Amino acid sequence: MQVIKLNELQQFVSPHGIHARKVFNTNDVNIMNLVLHPGEVNPPHASDIDMLFYVIRGKGKISVDNESMIVGPTDIVYNPKNLAHGLYASEGEEFEVLVIKVPSPFKKGRRNLYLILQASAPIVHTDH
Repeated sequence: MQVIKLNELQQFVSPHGIHARKVFNTNDVNIMNLVLHPGEVNPPHASDIDMLFYVIRGKGKISVDNESMIVGPTDIVYNPKNLAHGLYASEGEEFEVLVIKVPSPFKKGRRNLYLILQASAPIVHTDH
């Protein structure tokens, strides 16, 4: 059995400027932990994989295609592949989300510049 403690994982800044942690990766699934500070935005962009966003804490808005919804802890949002998605933290609180990607964007043979940049992003230690 493998237990992953989010708070013990190193944090880095993604190419979109969001604090992130690499949680888990296999060929079938990739899990990232994003922490948006109050008012911070992960701008809309599309991916060629299905995703689920699971809200751990805080309140914010998640957009998928042309729809947006205010979400909070324990809410799950499904994002089908090729539809643009964005995350927006509410003012006054952090917005922490697990991003579950199926299949893993790091699966052997996949070529995607964004993912290469994400994988090589420098590790940034923060107190947040």
